[in-house]
Formats: sequence, C-alpha cells, structure tokens
Amino acid sequence: MSEFSAEFSKNLRAAGVVGAGGAGFPSYVKAQGKAEYALVNAAECEPLLKKDQKILERWPEKVFDGLDLLMGAVGASRGVLGIKRKHEKLIPRLKEIAKSRRNVSVLEMGDYYPAGDEQCLVYEAAGRVVPPGGIPLDVGCVVSNVETLYNAAFAPRPVTETFVTVNGGVKRPATFRVPVGVTWRECVERFCGGFTVKDPAYIDGGPMMGKVRTDFDLPLVKASGGIIVLPKDHPLIVKKAQGRPTFTRIGRSACDQCSYCTEFCPRYLLGHNVQPHRVMRTMLFSSGTEGHKLNSRYGLLCCECSLCSLYSCPEGLNPREACVAAKADLREAKIGFKNSGLDTGRKPEVHPVREFRKVPVSKLVRRLGLEDYNKDAPWTDETYRPSKVRILMAQHIGMPCLPAVKEGQRVEKGAVVGDVPADKLGCPVHASISGAVSRVNEKYVEITA
Repeated sequence: MSEFSAEFSKNLRAAGVVGAGGAGFPSYVKAQGKAEYALVNAAECEPLLKKDQKILERWPEKVFDGLDLLMGAVGASRGVLGIKRKHEKLIPRLKEIAKSRRNVSVLEMGDYYPAGDEQCLVYEAAGRVVPPGGIPLDVGCVVSNVETLYNAAFAPRPVTETFVTVNGGVKRPATFRVPVGVTWRECVERFCGGFTVKDPAYIDGGPMMGKVRTDFDLPLVKASGGIIVLPKDHPLIVKKAQGRPTFTRIGRSACDQCSYCTEFCPRYLLGHNVQPHRVMRTMLFSSGTEGHKLNSRYGLLCCECSLCSLYSCPEGLNPREACVAAKADLREAKIGFKNSGLDTGRKPEVHPVREFRKVPVSKLVRRLGLEDYNKDAPWTDETYRPSKVRILMAQHIGMPCLPAVKEGQRVEKGAVVGDVPADKLGCPVHASISGAVSRVNEKYVEITA
C-alpha cells in the first residue's frame, strides 16, 4: 500500500465514511485495494429517489474531488461517472468538470433498472464481467456512489449529516440534508409539510430494494438514502411485507415455471448462474430433500434487486424473497457459492439479448403503482437544528460500534461517540449535534442539545 493510499484510508476511517446508498460498507477498505477503474455510481435507478442528482447539481466539484482522491489511492488510470442520459441539463456541466480532470469521463446510460447495480455498471463502463461470487475489484474496478465520494472529499472531517429524499404521500416531496440521528417523522413534518395519506407506512431505501417500515420515529443513519411514503394498504407495501409462509404457500400453488424471473434477472443476463424459477421449484419439495437442496442453490448469486418479484413475474409471485430465504437456509448449512457445486470456474458469458431485456424505469413505475407519487423532490436548502438525536451503533457492514461516551458527558458536534477496535471491520460514528449525552446503551447514544 502506498503512503498516499494509507493516509487516505486512514482519513476515511477517521471520518466514518461508508457507502451512503446501501448497506454502508466502510469506504476505507476499498481505498486499500488496487484497481484500474474507479467508477462513480450516479445512476440512482431506484424510482422516486433524487438525492444523488441534487448533490451533483450543487456540489459536482466535490464529488469529482472525491473521485480524484480514490483514483490516487487505488492507482486507477481511468475514472468514470455513470449517470442516466435523461439528466440532460446536468450532464454538460459534469462533462466540463471531467475534462478538467486527468483521465476522467462521463458515461451516459439509459433510464433502465437496475443500471445502478455495481456489476451492471462495471460491465457498462469497463466492459468487464465480475466473476460469479466475486466483487468489482476482481476485475480491476472499484465502485462508489455520489454521496460517498462527496464525503470522501472532506475526510478526515467527520460525517455528521446525510442527504435524503422524502417522496410519495407527503404534501411537499423534498430532498435535503439533516443531522444523522434525527427521525423520519421529523423529516416529514419539518421539510415536507406532513402526510397526505391515512395510516401511512414507508419503504426505507427505495421501492425496489428498500424495506417496509411503519415506525416513523426510527433514526436516520449515514447510509440512509430516502423513503417513499405510501398507505399501508398500497399493493406495493402489501407485497413487500409478505412473510415466508405466505409467499411460499402462494408460490407453491401458482408458479407455472415460466422462467420470466430468470430471463429478466440482471445477474443472469451477465452470465451468472442464478435461476430464480428453479428456486421457486423448491416449494414443491419437502425441506431437506435433495430436490430442495439442489434447486435452492440457484439463489446464491441473487443480488436482491426485486426485478423478478415486482416486474417480471406474470403471476405476481415473490421469487426474490424465495431466493433470500434460500440463501439464509444455505448459510445455516454453511453452503456458499464456492462449495455449492455451481462454481465451475468457467468465465461467464453475457447473454446475447441482454441489451433488449433492460427494463425501462417508466414501465417499472407503472407496474409498481407509483405513477401518482412519481414527482420531483426539489432541494430544500434549510438548516435543521434538532433538539435531540440518537446515533445508532450499527450503521455499517461489520462490527457494530461500542459506545465511547457516558451519560451526562458533554460532546461537541463531530466527536466520536462510538467506535470499533482497529483490527475489526467498521468505523466510528460521531455526534451530529453538540449537547449532553442523555442516554447510552448497546444500540445507540442519545444526545440532547
């Protein structure tokens, strides 16, 4: 590792920079790798979310600064920002900035889902297929999203705020920046004027891959990207909230093995051996039988994009959840891709009709029943000073933080309130406001201004 890479990695960890659009993978780990391509995922293909677009409208230079730092750390000779060409007002400015940077370009992509899947982006930008069970670094690529690189540009300044979009059943859909640890209820009431639907629920993280929740008093974390507010009886909420007994019972009675779930799967189209229809077939076998085991393994490479469940299946079944359940069962049996019998070592071949099976987001929005909620979420440039925040100890992949403060202690904004041992995967969390520590437990640190 070069001296620059080590310093940049150290700064990222100190700042608590994590992937700001997904599971929150600690960014310092990526900075320690070696890659030819450094890619910016600006596709933002989850319908109704806008925060990456708004960041690029206002602070594009900072995102490119973060990209420059990442390229220097991993030794990348190429930097590519992938964005959908529909952002025609934004792209000329991005291309202008890219020209002023060394070996950086802007890739214009179609408005399809899931253009933001990192393995799809690697193929579009670098023409390389990540091996089954692998990661982009295996083919010389490192991928980061827009907000992550924005935060990286300021490291080691601590990450104390997050950018989010609130859309759907609210009076004024909006995109804004708030301190980590405020609640979604505060966001809806402060920035969006309240709810427009009775008995609301929300999808945390986007309608495709996000999770259904009903508690609006949950605190935001560094990886929060936005929520879609919908009535609890909306078909999308009902579908995504199905439990295993329900989707298994329905799948057993209705799946006709048409294989549309497989034929539209983005990873299958890249040549990976993931076959959701075969996982659905396991519902016909008793658990523990050879037929159940053999077919369950075809869900191991599922990326959980939900395209199969929310778009492809003509019967409205839930192949995605069947794959998630299969992976959980196989983990318990200590079976992964490498020892599943599927790892043949052969190089994957991209499906010859992949280009013609990309799903337009406009069609997806209609299928999801979100047309009435598909509105812009304008930037709201307002500073919010909450009276209280709760900083969760688990905000990233890896070991949750251990509290580093005590009740009654005075902390300033940016102070470390939780950390993990240096030899464990993870990074610190910081106070997002100044105040007194009013509560400490293994789940969170509460700070009152």
